[in-house]
Amino acid sequence: MQEAIWDRSAEHYDEEIFDTFANDRHSVVRSTLERLIQSNHTVCDFGCGVGRTVEFLAQRAKQVYAVDFSATSLEVAARNVPQKENIHFLKRDLAVPGRRFCQADIGLLMQVLIMPAYDSRREILETVSRNLRPGARLVAVVPALEVAILTYLRIGEWRQREGASRKEVVAEMAAGQKEEVVSLVEGIVKISDTPTKHYLKEEIVLFFRDAGFTVLEVEKVEYSWAADFEEAPDWMQDPHPWDWVVVARKNE
Repeated sequence: MQEAIWDRSAEHYDEEIFDTFANDRHSVVRSTLERLIQSNHTVCDFGCGVGRTVEFLAQRAKQVYAVDFSATSLEVAARNVPQKENIHFLKRDLAVPGRRFCQADIGLLMQVLIMPAYDSRREILETVSRNLRPGARLVAVVPALEVAILTYLRIGEWRQREGASRKEVVAEMAAGQKEEVVSLVEGIVKISDTPTKHYLKEEIVLFFRDAGFTVLEVEKVEYSWAADFEEAPDWMQDPHPWDWVVVARKNE
């Protein structure tokens, strides 16, 4: 069912799916990958979608595996990448246990560990681990739970600047929380009506550690408030919304 949904979205991917790589205000993901990838490396983009990062990776690595479970997304990705000599497009469902398809030096896992089911997230990370060599680096981007709360606070500030009372603001924030927060203890908050896993920084360390990784770095990937609001006011600047970018080492 999900594969069919992503197949239908593939042709309108840029309009429907937020582009983390392009909207990263300080190019944190780009600079992290540039620092880690060497010219003799094999890189695997786990959950590549329509290939937004594939050409960037292929220009720096010896071999790139672009993996996704949507056949249509992979077809679009192949059209989007003009140079394909060192790129291998593979259709795989990362949440389904299967045979190893590569042994990468660097893995990229951007906005993939976001489904609400813990078992699915854990299986994906185990599949990723099986396809990384011991000591390999994994770069992952995941939503931050703190931003869900920060967004409510900024909306409240906005409404107060427009003249709403504090009592009115709190009531509106509570109504929004009731509608959008599926499970605070599990970090499940809706994005565009879709229940999505969000992470605490400390939770990331535990989750990756339990899957056989050592977390080396956790940094913010910041975006403009225009990513959340179509008409964000000029005064709405710092603090900006962010995701977490994680650099982890697969244990020996």
